[in-house]
Amino acid sequence: MKLKSSKTIKAAMIAAASSILMTSAFAASIDGTTMVRIGGKVQSVDLSTHSVTVTNAQGATESFQVGANVPNLDKLKAGTNVVGTTARPVRLTVLESNRLAALPTQDGNETIAQVTSVDSQRGSMTLKDTQGAELTVQANSPGAVAAVVPGTRVLVNAMNPAPLARGQVLR
Repeated sequence: MKLKSSKTIKAAMIAAASSILMTSAFAASIDGTTMVRIGGKVQSVDLSTHSVTVTNAQGATESFQVGANVPNLDKLKAGTNVVGTTARPVRLTVLESNRLAALPTQDGNETIAQVTSVDSQRGSMTLKDTQGAELTVQANSPGAVAAVVPGTRVLVNAMNPAPLARGQVLR
């Protein structure tokens, strides 16, 4: 009888340790980038740096460096509506399964999403937010996605974009 209960206790301890390791693996955040669609009215164009300053529908102003392949940049006038894509930094925080809910921020910079697929080879994952929108995140450290499985809930924090950086290109 004593032998059987000893084995049961050992099995329970191993399961608990595994659970602790899994929780600590998921406690870390995953930093990465995602492509987002941006748009708004042109405020100004700087031909020397190939940058365009745009005001979006919420009134925020951002500057983007556009690729050399963008034709007729010299003809782009203030007030023109434009649309493009750019890379944005994001931070994913894996939510514990026993946590009932996490609340997104009011400013829209955070949302809750569920992992729908993971590509460990590329270090990317696809997410679907609570409104059904999908986004693909490329992890800065590809190995960071190895422990994440489809169905995992994450808090997505869309980091504020850095000031205009070399290589940030509006397509």
